[in-house]
Amino acid sequence: MKFVLVDIDETMISVPKGINAASSAVMFERVFGVSAHEELIDNVGKTEQGIIKEVLHKVGVEIITIPQKAYKVWGEVTDQMLKTNPVRILPGMLEFLDALKNNKEICLTLLTGNSPWRAEAKLQSAHFDSYFKDPDTKVLSGVFGDMTAKRDELFDLIKQKAQPNDTFVIVDDSLIGAKMAKKHGAHMIMVATGKATGEELRAYTPNVFPDFGEERWKSAVSLIERL
Repeated sequence: MKFVLVDIDETMISVPKGINAASSAVMFERVFGVSAHEELIDNVGKTEQGIIKEVLHKVGVEIITIPQKAYKVWGEVTDQMLKTNPVRILPGMLEFLDALKNNKEICLTLLTGNSPWRAEAKLQSAHFDSYFKDPDTKVLSGVFGDMTAKRDELFDLIKQKAQPNDTFVIVDDSLIGAKMAKKHGAHMIMVATGKATGEELRAYTPNVFPDFGEERWKSAVSLIERL
């Protein structure tokens, strides 16, 4: 099986400005009783577990285990905010997902820094959740940001579930994602739709697209099918 491991933020969709910080602020206040938000740190490409611990450390709170309530509250508040101010689908992504979903040799899977609750809120806002849900259990397929504080360890979790002959393609926008793919020897397709420039991403792979618009998604799909 060929696993196509897709990131969410700034790869598939873009969340309206301010919502990530505002929703995290509600979570930090409700769960930990502190005034803080995720943009107090460099949060690009990081997991929710890592972000929560790093932000708490910055405001003088040390914690070993994050309660599940933190992820659930963050997801619920995100869902509420996106109902009135939905995400923006990035160019060509709908067509890209449609093409891969119809290929029986490919398994679309999430590899995201979001927890399952916040991932679902964002994907539902774009009507993308069905691409990644098991048709029987209706549960999102993938590895998520509540599982580990380090982004590259998410790939290790995916490999534990895989068979020896499975192959992996990471679709991401971030330098953290590119470094993870290189470290693990995975194929990668990068989109310069986030903070990383095309030039920065090309230091890791020639397979860099400005986005999947103007039918560039066809080239990306063809590349994945050939890998």
